Amino acid sequence: MGEPRVRRLDERDIDAALGLTDLEGWGYTRADLARLIALSPDGCFAAEDGGRVVGILTTTPYERLAFLGAVIVDPDHRGRGVGRILMQTALLYLAASGTETVRLNAYLDVVRFYERLGFHGEYEVVRWRGVASPTGAGAVDVAREADLEELVPFDAGFFGASRRPLLERLLQENPATFLVARDGTRIVGYLVGSPFDGACEIGPWIVAPGHPDAARDLFGALVSVVGPREYSLSGPERNPELARFLAEAGFTEVFHTLRMWWGKNLFPGDPAGVWAAGGLEKG
Repeated sequence: MGEPRVRRLDERDIDAALGLTDLEGWGYTRADLARLIALSPDGCFAAEDGGRVVGILTTTPYERLAFLGAVIVDPDHRGRGVGRILMQTALLYLAASGTETVRLNAYLDVVRFYERLGFHGEYEVVRWRGVASPTGAGAVDVAREADLEELVPFDAGFFGASRRPLLERLLQENPATFLVARDGTRIVGYLVGSPFDGACEIGPWIVAPGHPDAARDLFGALVSVVGPREYSLSGPERNPELARFLAEAGFTEVFHTLRMWWGKNLFPGDPAGVWAAGGLEKG
């Protein structure tokens, strides 16, 4: 068996990519993969062997910062360097594109793989899951396109870079569940819920430290809109308010990942204000 060919991942590969991610139970949807490709049409990659997709990897750029994720290789091709080839291709592409910092969230059992490629550990990110039912909506607003002018820099202060393309797309896809909390006229938090197949993924969810009521209001408003179902999110261990809130809400920890960086350790953001990532693969 020769070395696989690495090429761009595009929409014709979505079914094959879903087949791979379903092997790990990651819960990706067609919309998730289409969004990743749309956000980085030249930066998502497929490894192909004999005309069959045997591995994928995505990158999501945020100016000079990029997140890397959705790395998976077909079980029959593991241990043959496919993941390494995908990673090297992606890192070369990002470096040539002017990216200075690459981040990812690594499952703990593959941290050594990323360390060998030059990644360094930062802090753990916890995956949470729980069932929630409406208990009263908080005093929040549904986001409007005009809100992005204030929302984008607010988000960047905690995430570490501008996520305007991602936020614009999420607002288009989830107009009823992109919620904003204010203190007077000033935005102090926002939350995006993405309902699918009887469940709902939360993230991004950003709240300025010192405004725990805004976090509760946003969560309550989301559950009131979406209804009783299972909710999932991934949030930094360095946000103790998040852990307390979710424990009180009856959520349980599913697994931990390690956030890692490559290149220059720039654009760290402020995890104290991050309640949920936009996704493990998007940061």
